[in-house]
Amino acid sequence: MISNNYLMKSINFKKITIELHDGSNEIARFGCGHNDLNEFLKEDSLLQSECMFNSTYLAIYNNEIIGFFTLLTDRIKIKDLEEEYQEKFKNKVSYNEFPAIKIGRLGVSSLFRKKGVGTYLLQMIFERSIELSKKVGFRFVTIDVFISSYYFYKKNNCIDSFSNEKLEKEFKKFKKTQQHDPQTANNMTVPMYKDLYKFKKNLLEDYVL
Repeated sequence: MISNNYLMKSINFKKITIELHDGSNEIARFGCGHNDLNEFLKEDSLLQSECMFNSTYLAIYNNEIIGFFTLLTDRIKIKDLEEEYQEKFKNKVSYNEFPAIKIGRLGVSSLFRKKGVGTYLLQMIFERSIELSKKVGFRFVTIDVFISSYYFYKKNNCIDSFSNEKLEKEFKKFKKTQQHDPQTANNMTVPMYKDLYKFKKNLLEDYVL
């Protein structure tokens, strides 16, 4: 049982370790407030990893699972990128789409919400993806974002794949669905992405400054 005094303390992010989920950690107590994410971690993640469909990682803090994320390969079409990319790559490459890494799932324990854990995990994913891209070429990270968590990803400078018009329609549909079917609304998503090239450039500039 975790005490209230423990939960009130700020997190020392240097003490968070990331471990590949291989069944050796106790996950029964984990809950992030989202049924789909909880069900995936407890019932589907190991089997899907064994089938080599994706890989799930656990964030451990003081022997407690405080979050998890799942990564898999993906692709993103040029038409789903901002116009600047379409113009930039139009006469330089013959591809209609680019390789990417996808964040299939990302969840933070309800007991550790509002402590910066989600942002920490997201930044760690981006940084690790940059290292991986040196061995297996890709530039983008894609995410099917739960609309209920949209502004969290927006705050972390993720970019919309949908046009403003289409995004507005999806939000209207989301709000309407919330009124009569909250569970379905909770699973509605919109696509977003992160450009690792720009992220890496910003990291270097921050380091230099």
